[in-house]
Order: sequence, then C-alpha cells, then structure tokens
Amino acid sequence: MKIKITYPYVEKRKLKRQKFFSTIRWLFFVATVICPIVNIVTGGSAWSIVVLMSLYTVWTLILSPDLVEYNRISQFIKTIICTSILLTLIDVFLAPGWAIEVVPIVCFCGLVVSGLMFFTDIERQKQNMLPMLLLIIFAIVGAAIGLCVWHEESRWALAVMGGSALLLLSACVVTLGNDFVRELRRRFHT
Repeated sequence: MKIKITYPYVEKRKLKRQKFFSTIRWLFFVATVICPIVNIVTGGSAWSIVVLMSLYTVWTLILSPDLVEYNRISQFIKTIICTSILLTLIDVFLAPGWAIEVVPIVCFCGLVVSGLMFFTDIERQKQNMLPMLLLIIFAIVGAAIGLCVWHEESRWALAVMGGSALLLLSACVVTLGNDFVRELRRRFHT
C-alpha cells in the first residue's frame, strides 16, 4: 500500500527566509546584550540607549511588523512615534539642544501626512482612526506641556504642532459626525 502525502512540501525559499530571520533574531539579541555592556565598560555618554531604540525601531517596523494593525496609517504613525522618541533620546544623551524644535516639526509632518492618508480614503480608513487619534492626543499633550514648560523664544514649532493637531481633530469630528463617536465606541467597548 502506498501512502499519499497530503501536506504540501515546504519550499526552499520559505526555509531560507526562516533561517535568515532566525539568524537576524540572534544578532539583534546579541547586540541588545553587548551594547550596554560595552557602554558601561567604556564609559561616557549613554549611547547604548540610542542603539537599543534604533534596534527596536528596525525590528518593529521592518523585520517584525504588526499582524493585526498592519495598515498604512498605523505603520506610518508608528514610524513617526519611533522617530520622535529616537530623536529625543539622541538629544538627551548625545547632542543636546535641538530636539525641542525638530520633534514638533516631525510630528507636524506626521499629522499632515496621516490626515491626507485618512481623508483620501475615508470610508476604508475610518476603521483605522485610533492610531491617528493617539498621534493627535500625543501632539496636543506634547504641545501643551512644551508651551507651559519651555520659555525660550523658539516655541513656534510647538504651537504649530498643537494647532495642526487641534485642526485635524476638529476636521475628523466635523467630517465623520456621528460616525466619529460610533468608531470610538467600537474601539473602547467592554
């Protein structure tokens, strides 16, 4: 009697891809362990924190993207948030003094592009509204805290970021109307 195999054979390409990701995973793990040790041994500024955030950004955006919330708005906003955090860490640990102007500009650009992506395909993208709302809230809170704490003359970037976030939020509320509240209930139901 001859047994017929009903399962498909695993392609060589999939096996090579699996080995590649296994190797990359181990390299990332080794780099995550070695970088702080080298930084502690050599002393100096905490550059390993910037390296660890960079590794996390590459891992989460390129090598292991989301399986559930994998859409263009959420991936773009995740990129903007990771970039903003990375720029802030570079400012705090390596080269201070410029992130208070650069991070709001990056967030402003992220708000504009995510708003364009949202309003160009509103019927499909209103289900993906939550990441954009989180970026809007992040921008409003960041602008409010920055304007209250930062008393230098270069506060224009914070004001533009906060104003654009409020404008985008009001545009979402006006455009969606009752659907705005309905989508929020869907996201936060119990």
